[in-house]
Formats: sequence, C-alpha cells, structure tokens
Amino acid sequence: MISEAAIWHDLECGSYTADLDCWRDLAAQFDGPILDIGAGTGRISLMLAREGNDVTALDLDDSLLEALRGRTGELPIDTVCADACDFDLGRRFSLIIVPMLTVQLFGGTDARARFFSCARDHLEPGGCVALAIADLLDDEDGAAGGESPQDDTCTVDGIGYSTRAVALNERPGQIGIERRREIVGPRGASAVKAATDWIDTLDEEILEAEGRAAGLTVAERRFIPATDEYIGSAVVCLNG
Repeated sequence: MISEAAIWHDLECGSYTADLDCWRDLAAQFDGPILDIGAGTGRISLMLAREGNDVTALDLDDSLLEALRGRTGELPIDTVCADACDFDLGRRFSLIIVPMLTVQLFGGTDARARFFSCARDHLEPGGCVALAIADLLDDEDGAAGGESPQDDTCTVDGIGYSTRAVALNERPGQIGIERRREIVGPRGASAVKAATDWIDTLDEEILEAEGRAAGLTVAERRFIPATDEYIGSAVVCLNG
C-alpha cells in the first residue's frame, strides 16, 4: 500500500516535466552511473533508467523509496535511504543530480557544505554535480505567485486527496510554500490541514562559490523554463 507521504509527493511533484530534457541531456553528456539526490517516488530516476542509465535513487524518506521500488520492475535502479548531507555509498558516479530545488531544502550553508563534501567524494574524475535552484519571489517568467490555479487531486483505495499551494511565507533566509491539503473518506468525511515546505533563499553565485570551496569547478549553467504552475529555475553545474 502506498504511503500518505508518497501520495502527497506524487500529487505535488509527480506531474512536473519541464526539467526532464535537462537531466536527459546531462545523462547523455556524462555517460555513466547517475545518483539522483532527493529522488522521492522516482519521477526522474524512472525516466533515466527507462533510457538505459544505471541509476541510484537516494532519499531520506524510505516510504517514498518504497513507492519507487514498487514501480521499477526490471529497471536498473538501486534505492538508498540516507541523508543527502551525510552518505557513503562506496562507489562513484559520472553525474549527481539534485533536482527541483532539493538543495534549497538542506537547511543552510553548513548542510550544503556537508553535501558538497559527500558529492565530491562520490564523483568520478570529470563528472558533474548539477543542482536546480530558483527564486520563489521572482514571477517575471510566468510563475503563479504563491497560489496554484487549481487543486491537484487523486483517489487511492476510495479515499480522495487534493492539494493546492495557497501562499508564500517569508522568514529570515527562507521562503515557505504553504499548501492546503484535504483528504475525503469514502463516506464523505473530510480533513483539512496545512503543510509548509521551507526553502532556503539561494542564488547561483552563492552555490557556485560553495562548490568551488569544496574543490569543484564551475561549468556553464543550464536553465529550465517556467510553466503555468511552476517557476523557471537555473541548474548550477559543477565538475570534478
């Protein structure tokens, strides 16, 4: 049975496709094993594995990885439940990807420094660490501000789930994406709760400087276009 955490993850992240070409292109350029950081239920890992790549999916929440394991079939995907800022996998990768603002969830400079140390130690010579970041307050390229245009919904085992981003909240160094989540039971009873993901404010120059401090080399950035529901993002690329 899929966990509630996996259901919310699928609803709030699973339909996003604007970044897939970016990760596909990087996988072709840095041919070899790939480490997907914050893989969740496998949105990107599954795509890359279907195209013949050797993928390791890392996430802190094993209930999300359990959903991914139920979808892999014969695909070459290993799953690892670990902290992105403290892992030791005993192997190296040609490409390490950190999609969909995951690096902005790490919780500050010290946590990112620990991640970069781990990433450097797991990177093949000449490999690449690629990290997607965005300024959530920048809506010039078509972002929908803090409010989604409509609910994302699904039904699992007769229970209805809906979620909508309703606001952006600010506190020092972070922006919070506040969502309204509702669960409707088979007999119509409903429960509503709020959930907020706190995102570190971070720009490309800061992230590149942190990568250089870890011994990585700054490469050309890539860009992911905005959609009606998602702000555009930059992909910082750092080579070993």
